[in-house]
Amino acid sequence: MTQQDSLLVYFALACMWIGGYAAGRGRVAKALVAWADRQVGHASRRSPRFWIALPVVLAAAACLWTFRPRRTLNSYRAWKAWQNPAAARGLDTNGDI
Repeated sequence: MTQQDSLLVYFALACMWIGGYAAGRGRVAKALVAWADRQVGHASRRSPRFWIALPVVLAAAACLWTFRPRRTLNSYRAWKAWQNPAAARGLDTNGDI
């Protein structure tokens, strides 16, 4: 390995370190997912913003299911219980008295 190759490797490592530090400090992924979540929730389905944001939201959901499956499943169950509190307590939700 020549001296030029070594310098190139050191330069690449320094660039990766600086890029990783900047991405961690800037929270780029968190801001991107927050933007995409707003677009999917509020933009019309005919809007290009919706279709640009949809793959970002799907990728974020896939990452959650992959890396935190228990937390994701517990959050889903808690959300369902919040949506229908009577069913969560085991009460009859048919409306029959």
